[in-house]
Amino acid sequence: MQIRRLAKAFSAFMICVLLLLSTMTVFASPDTLPADVTSTKDGLITICTPENSTTSTTSDKIALSALASPGTVVTVYRYDYNTATYQKVWADDAPLEASVGASWLFATQLNLQQGLNQFLIRGAWDDETYSVARFDVSLLDLSFMDRIKGVISVFFN
Repeated sequence: MQIRRLAKAFSAFMICVLLLLSTMTVFASPDTLPADVTSTKDGLITICTPENSTTSTTSDKIALSALASPGTVVTVYRYDYNTATYQKVWADDAPLEASVGASWLFATQLNLQQGLNQFLIRGAWDDETYSVARFDVSLLDLSFMDRIKGVISVFFN
């Protein structure tokens, strides 16, 4: 009976040690990236949505989905014109950053600011091995779209 208790205690201790060691291998992506950052390894991340690298919308939100191999840490950055750097995007007091699981899918929703929004997605295995992908989304106001509809109706009516 004593040996069983000792074995259980030792097993619990080893599980705790393994959990602590596994959490030490996790890294955090940098809060900022230079505007000219390039990939150190190609192909770690592929953006699925939006389908084009440049798009426009009148909605103040856009869906983002990307494919990456399990274990890849995916982080979303937005270009900051004041600092000329990419800044980590935060939502609900947490960065838009996650480790990809067995589904190979990273998905989130991004809030857009009026005008041009430049995004960078970083997929990383560690601090030195990462890929970056960029896309731009222009948020158009409804009055602009109404003017375009008016011009189109003049030509086609």
